[in-house]
Amino acid sequence: MRIIAGTLRGRGLHGPEPGDRSIRPTSDMAREALFSILQRWPSGAFLDLFAGTGAVAMEAWSRGYEPVVCVEKAPAALKLVEANARGTGVRVVKRDAARLRPGAFPGQAVVFVDPPYDLSPALWPALAPGFAECLLPGGILVWETDRRVDLPAVPGLAFQESRTYGAARFHFFQR
Repeated sequence: MRIIAGTLRGRGLHGPEPGDRSIRPTSDMAREALFSILQRWPSGAFLDLFAGTGAVAMEAWSRGYEPVVCVEKAPAALKLVEANARGTGVRVVKRDAARLRPGAFPGQAVVFVDPPYDLSPALWPALAPGFAECLLPGGILVWETDRRVDLPAVPGLAFQESRTYGAARFHFFQR
């Protein structure tokens, strides 16, 4: 894993041990596509929830999003995201993203959410409205799921599009 573009382009990232399936980093190809799509909207504050290795947040920071915050609770993932964030301006917060109060991190241009794929369909209706409250007007909520998952509409968010890259599917919603 590496950072694709920006000021940290080419920097290697720490990933899970071989065979560790508890952490599923967003692939380089999917991250590159994600940030190509995000160019349509203004950059600014970036919130990475269920951050895992923090690869998406590091890519955001490298590409000029600021401030960038990662939220992660799993001890193994927390070690990786902290190691990857060293020497950057990315802030790491040890919390359970599924238990954040609505609007916990206000003023975000982008909120990226990548929960465990098996939990994602159940978490979507419960958490998306609260995460939407973190967004600035016109801000983008990106929810990563398994490629086979469709997400229903929720109040306060307008569906923009979905894109599939390998096993991952990104769903884009605007506030």
